[in-house]
Amino acid sequence: MAESTKRKFERVDFLSDHVMALKEAIHADFILKPGDNGPGIPTHKAVLAVKSKVFRSMLETDECKVSPEKSITIHDLSYGELESLLEFFYSGTLSRDNKHVRALYLAADKYDIQYLQDICREILISSLSSENVLDIIQLSNIPSDAILKAAAIVFLLRRNIGMIFQKSFETFALKDPSTTLEIFQACIRILRALSRKPTQPN
Repeated sequence: MAESTKRKFERVDFLSDHVMALKEAIHADFILKPGDNGPGIPTHKAVLAVKSKVFRSMLETDECKVSPEKSITIHDLSYGELESLLEFFYSGTLSRDNKHVRALYLAADKYDIQYLQDICREILISSLSSENVLDIIQLSNIPSDAILKAAAIVFLLRRNIGMIFQKSFETFALKDPSTTLEIFQACIRILRALSRKPTQPN
């Protein structure tokens, strides 16, 4: 039986208590420190362990077990980015206007959080524009994300193919000739497909 709308809201409200446990550091037993020297964020080892296999492995190292500080520094995340990551761990949701989406996308890959990576990918695809499409193509190369790269390349070729004649694309091509080749190969495939379409009689 499908879950009723009322029941869905009740479930979301019930799960919001998890976020309260983070915000109020209720029975917190561990601290994650950001890489920008911001304040540490109290959290719960059990939550870290079940949300990320990488965090679980980190927590199980001898160095972490004997550490008197009971903390780990996450050097590649700022305070705001780390806070957003933990809020996702406790709520399972991510706002589409979250300003840390790119950092969270990379963190999801590094710390093996597939669900977060999927959500970030959806947000990045929905935010594609002429201004950011080349940046997102380059971003997709870091975790070798074929889905994000394909979506960005299709957007470029269908919505702003004239960009390949601009200076920004020339700079991009010099930095990443391999991806540039992929873009031109995709362009050729699209042109071939269009050439095979039967012409409409007048």
